Order: sequence, then C-alpha cells, then structure tokens
Amino acid sequence: MKDFERYMPKETNKEKVLVALIETSSIREASQKTGIGETTIYRYLQDKEFLAEYRNARRQTIETAIAQLQGAAGEAVETLKRNLHSENPAIEIRAAQIILDNAFRGLETTDILTRLEEIENEFEKQNPKN
Repeated sequence: MKDFERYMPKETNKEKVLVALIETSSIREASQKTGIGETTIYRYLQDKEFLAEYRNARRQTIETAIAQLQGAAGEAVETLKRNLHSENPAIEIRAAQIILDNAFRGLETTDILTRLEEIENEFEKQNPKN
C-alpha cells in the first residue's frame, strides 16, 4: 500500500456497483466486474437513495455523450453537404434525406419547446406562487 492510499477514503461496495452499472450493460456484468452478487445489486437498486444516484450518474453520462455529438454536429453537416455532390446518386439522396429529416426534426423540437414554454407561462399566471 502506498502511503497516500492510507489517507484516501475507500470506495464502498455501493460506489463500485454504481460505477460498474454505468460501465457495463447488465447487472450480471456489473456483478462479475465488482465481485458483488447480483442479489446485492438488485437490493441496492431498491434503495431510493442509491437509485437516485444511479439515475443521476446515467443522466450525466448521457449528457456528456450528447455534448460530444453536438460538438461533432458541424463537421457532420459539412460531410453531408459535401456528399450532396458526390456523383453517386445513392449517396447524394441519402445525404439530402438526412439533412431534411434532421431539419424537420429540429423545427418540430423548437415548436414543441415554444408551446411548452407558453403552457408553463400560462400555468404560472393562473397559479401564482405565494
């Protein structure tokens, strides 16, 4: 044991399971990775506090992945735009389809968010906080 390790808090079984659940695709794999039984992991998942931590960790993982995708979006659009003129009709059609599909989806999302904001504002007007 290194000297500094003695002063560091030990990772609890719940923390190990939490990390393993995020890094693996099943409870069985998380059990194998941590050496903690599947029954124990299922019991942890019944604990509201643990479940909340697990959901928060999953959400953070997904939000990180989404940020990475968003970071690559500009380059992806440029790639699609380049392939609009690739001299291969199948590739050109597919690139155009992807661009249009995502443009429509973005418009739908924007419309939904606008409507949701309007509903929330109306609700707050009708139900002012004390």
